[in-house]
Amino acid sequence: SLSSHMSVCLTVLWGACLLAAGVWTNTCCSHPLYGQQPNELDKPAAIADGSVPGAKAAAVRKLQHELGISPQQLPAEGFKFLTRLHYCAADVDTHGPDAEWGEHEIDYILLAQADVDIQPNPE
Repeated sequence: SLSSHMSVCLTVLWGACLLAAGVWTNTCCSHPLYGQQPNELDKPAAIADGSVPGAKAAAVRKLQHELGISPQQLPAEGFKFLTRLHYCAADVDTHGPDAEWGEHEIDYILLAQADVDIQPNPE
């Protein structure tokens, strides 16, 4: 389990991961999806006022999928939106200096502090 006493969970990407196998990464990526209920896509007003319910819903979904954290232990209301940023990086560690693979995305930075039980997805 992870405690609310400022623990941070870092993960190393699975060996069969197409883009960055063996690379250390953040706790979890939300990857909002179109067509989900609740809606995971935020409108400009939700971004401007910092409520970002879509990004928070996606984070809840992915934390359950990747780390087995129950939505009851960490609901969307438990997240604080800090900012969003434009992130672009080629994966030169895995694919060399001429890497065609990498990431180019808008990332929402969410923070939560909670006591949770984890059951990491081995994949």
